[in-house]
Amino acid sequence: MKKLIPLLFILSFTACTKEEFDVNRTKEFSIHSVSTGATYQIKVGLPENYSSDKKYATVYVLDGEENFDFVAKKCKKISDDNSMQNVLVISIGYGNDRIRDYTPTVADEGEGGASKFMEFIKGELIPKIDSDFYADTLRSSRVILGHSFGGLLGAYAFTNYNYVFGNYILLSPSIWYDNEVMLRFEQENRTLNNKNQQLVFMGIGELENAGRMQAPFEAFYQRLLNNYTGIKISKHIVPHLDHMGSKNESIEVGLKFYFQNK
Repeated sequence: MKKLIPLLFILSFTACTKEEFDVNRTKEFSIHSVSTGATYQIKVGLPENYSSDKKYATVYVLDGEENFDFVAKKCKKISDDNSMQNVLVISIGYGNDRIRDYTPTVADEGEGGASKFMEFIKGELIPKIDSDFYADTLRSSRVILGHSFGGLLGAYAFTNYNYVFGNYILLSPSIWYDNEVMLRFEQENRTLNNKNQQLVFMGIGELENAGRMQAPFEAFYQRLLNNYTGIKISKHIVPHLDHMGSKNESIEVGLKFYFQNK
């Protein structure tokens, strides 16, 4: 049994080691936001054979410190496997605390800074990406991807800033937040948004709390499915996994859905 311990340790360490996206195809810069008052570290993952002869769709990744490398690597693999042009993957790092930037209202669990954060994305970050990189500037070529409170922010972008992004990958979104305030925002803005062309993927773990996570998730999904004429929407429930355990599979399935339907 003692001989197994080093091997088990090595296997465990390897499984937990985070594989980084190619540093030679990663550009980094910081940007100070007038809207939020915070400074954000941004990474941009470039496709292979990145060229001024092309315009690239953009995937904006929330919780970038945690998710950028996995998203960028999956985008490369999916685009390669399908012989499709890859995307620019933009990692948005933490500036203010995420419970301020990602929450739309002041509540016990958050500080309600999402509108300022969205103004930063819309008015400061996207124009810089469009100016400094060969980004396609059409709404239909922009994706926002977020998990948990990041998924909540993505849902808020859908309801209140629908003109900014045409594609939404919402992973275990915290629709429960502030007595399900996102359902009210959806209702209030439906007539503005329901005829727009948009692609929405929603993923969640089978073992996530049924009342707190899954019921509001399902309610938001059904509203979009039933009331939006220009939508392509997909739902994926990851079997046997919880909130954090389901994240990577949801990201991969969501990105596949995006590449297949964009």
